[in-house]
Amino acid sequence: MVLPSSALGASGNPDVVVVGAGSAGLAAARTLLDEGLSIVVLEAAGRIGGRAWTESDTFGVPFDHGCSWVMGPADLPYVAMAREWGFTLHNHNSAGESVFVGDRKATGQESREYDRAWEAINSALNKAGRDGLDVAASTVVPSDMQFSGVSQTWIGPMDFAVDFDELSTLDNWNFGDAGAYYMIREGYGALVSRDGSGLPVKLNTPVTAIDWSGEGVAVETPSGTVRARACIVTVSTGVLGSGDISFAPALPVWKQEAIDRLPMGLLMKIALEFDGERFGLGDNNWLTYHVENLLPARACYFLTFPFSFDLMIGFTGGRFGRELAAAGSDAAVDFALGELAAIFGNDVHKHFVRGLATDWDSNPWTRGAYAAAVPGHHGARDELARPIADRVFFAGEATAAPWYQLAGGAWLNGRSVAREVAATLS
Repeated sequence: MVLPSSALGASGNPDVVVVGAGSAGLAAARTLLDEGLSIVVLEAAGRIGGRAWTESDTFGVPFDHGCSWVMGPADLPYVAMAREWGFTLHNHNSAGESVFVGDRKATGQESREYDRAWEAINSALNKAGRDGLDVAASTVVPSDMQFSGVSQTWIGPMDFAVDFDELSTLDNWNFGDAGAYYMIREGYGALVSRDGSGLPVKLNTPVTAIDWSGEGVAVETPSGTVRARACIVTVSTGVLGSGDISFAPALPVWKQEAIDRLPMGLLMKIALEFDGERFGLGDNNWLTYHVENLLPARACYFLTFPFSFDLMIGFTGGRFGRELAAAGSDAAVDFALGELAAIFGNDVHKHFVRGLATDWDSNPWTRGAYAAAVPGHHGARDELARPIADRVFFAGEATAAPWYQLAGGAWLNGRSVAREVAATLS
């Protein structure tokens, strides 16, 4: 259910307030209800889902502005939910990749050099992780191989949402193996929204302050104050770091330092619709092209025609992604089209219909895509996860080890923290 504006003040004092209706918040809410506790979920935006958002108005087909791949352990509950509710899953482990050098496909020799660069970089990152080093990835990987820039761009800004000089080698090493790796035709955001149906969520209700000075908590919003025995805060580290939510007493120094050491990275999507032309590319595959080793690269790599939709979805991130985001959607679309035109010729423009660039960076309820630990501070994830005074708890993708940065990881973390809250309150 979605609570009306008047319901917040009239809903009494629940056992637990959940701040945020993204994957972690929804999982926490449902788990708490299953544990027999009363709850209310306060969501700043006008919809549930957080950084999982599917809409079909722009292109006439489902488009995920945020998370797109159902990733996590093989038994991730989102997979079972999708199957039970009739969503269309596509195992993306089988995706192919077209690699171009300029306006031609890579030769066999170039493809082998690309593979060697991937292997060398991953090997160097893994060695650093095994050795317990928490340093910037840029300091341990080879940079003089022909396709080093390509590989670092994929792994850094287009995966972890930061460039290699901002990527913690322990963040990379401790990231969990993905036993599940699916795309959803109807959209990941649609699945998350379905999971939240029936929960007591109050939309358009940003939390402005959390007072934990008493025995419980007092959670302030423009619609009133909710008092509860405990709260679970699931907002992004970008929101926590902005100061938009004040705490009384102020957060302990160790908690604030953990937030500061987990800044938000940026992954940006640039979706381009075409008139049916496929440029010789297959559905559900990747399009990569050579860039120089001068990083961060001005690059945008593509998912080609997911589920046979007439869309190519470009990905960029890190500092260059933020540069494009600041320039605006039109500039980002022009850049992505220009990259395709450099490969396939100017006829690309004839077949182009419309485009859209996402921008989680300027969204006040996210302030980025997901959290990336500052090199040397991977342990900040554990510090952020520590509760305060057994009544202020934290959950979300930033604390969802080993599947952090994932909606699936956030769901698992929300469920785990909710169980911890239930045990504490009992």
